[in-house]
Amino acid sequence: MTEANASESMSYKDVAEYIANHDADRRGGFVARPILLQKLNEFGSPSLAVLTFEGEKTLTVASLLSLQPDDAVVLYDDNAPDGAQSFYGVVEDIREGVRPTDSIKGMRLIYLQKKSSDKVLDPREA
Repeated sequence: MTEANASESMSYKDVAEYIANHDADRRGGFVARPILLQKLNEFGSPSLAVLTFEGEKTLTVASLLSLQPDDAVVLYDDNAPDGAQSFYGVVEDIREGVRPTDSIKGMRLIYLQKKSSDKVLDPREA
């Protein structure tokens, strides 16, 4: 198992620019947010990426991480509106970014099928 290559993680500047230019109206008002993404059972730091859409059963992520269809991943979403959460999912499809907001070199849109999730509870609410 290898640690994620630094070139597979977006920079904080790339993430901020992507989010600032993301068209929320295109996805029913969904506001893009930074997340961490990692292949399941890989050691090392997760890659910084952007969650561009969250549906009931699917997620769309803009990322530089090298993934293939059927790869299992873990997504850490510390900025979710209802509190921190994580998802286990499987890559369904990967597409090259083609919109003006997808201008980060090497960025791909990764479509994930949700398999399970865990909302991190605030200890005061437990």
